[in-house]
Amino acid sequence: MTKMVNCYSGQLKPRTVKHSLNLRIFNLSLFALIFSLGFCHLLNISDLTVKGFVLQELKIQSASLAAEKLDNEQQVDALQSYYALNSRAQSLNMVKISDIEYLSTGGHVVAKK
Repeated sequence: MTKMVNCYSGQLKPRTVKHSLNLRIFNLSLFALIFSLGFCHLLNISDLTVKGFVLQELKIQSASLAAEKLDNEQQVDALQSYYALNSRAQSLNMVKISDIEYLSTGGHVVAKK
């Protein structure tokens, strides 16, 4: 193919295609990267929010269980106190121990080294 410029006829040189990065592909890939990172960020925020609510519920449950444990410990202490045991022993008509006598074996040794 020839080209006419100022009455000069010259041969058109074929353009060489450079293998440079196409801006359209670059922009699309950049958009896809930003979109995917944003989506992952939203998923992480949602997950952290749910975990926060679960943690708050568990803290409330832990506090109520601690209060219940304290009440149970106080009830056990009240039932095991000396006065409670003494009054229950008297209500069973048990005999109070006054003199303790021990049996002696007579000094015989059963096993010797």
